Amino acid sequence: MKNKGLKRTFIFIVLLIPVAWYLILQLFGDNRFSLALMAEIPSECQQFEEITIVSKSDSLSLVETNYMNRVIYAVDKRKATLVYESISFFDCINQSDVDLVLINKEGLWGGYNLTREGVDQLLTELDILTLQQSYGKGTSR
Repeated sequence: MKNKGLKRTFIFIVLLIPVAWYLILQLFGDNRFSLALMAEIPSECQQFEEITIVSKSDSLSLVETNYMNRVIYAVDKRKATLVYESISFFDCINQSDVDLVLINKEGLWGGYNLTREGVDQLLTELDILTLQQSYGKGTSR
C-alpha cells in the first residue's frame, strides 16, 4: 500500500516538472528574433520593394534543382517573391560567390548557397524577416 502511494507521488512529480517548466517559460520567457541588415543595395542596382529571394539564372545540377524546389515551395507559402537575375546583378551587390540573396527595400539581408545548410538558413531568415516586417524589429509571434 505504501509502495503504491510512493509510485503515484513519483509519477505526479515527473509529470509536474515539464508542465511547471513550460508555464515558467511562457510567463517569464522572452523569445525575440531579429535579423541584421547586411548592406544596402547600391542605387545603380535593381531595387526590390517586397521581400524577395533573388536567384542566379544559370543552370543547376540535379541536387541544386532539388534545393531550388524547396525554395520555390517555401516562397509560395510565405509573403515573398522569387526572381531570377543574371550574374551581373550579383556582381553589382558584391555577392558573386553566393547562389541566392534575401533582399527588400531596406537592403541585403543575407547571401546563401544552394546547399542543405544554405537553404535551411535562408528559410529560417525569411521567416524572421517576415515576422520583423509584420510586427516590428526584434519581436516574437
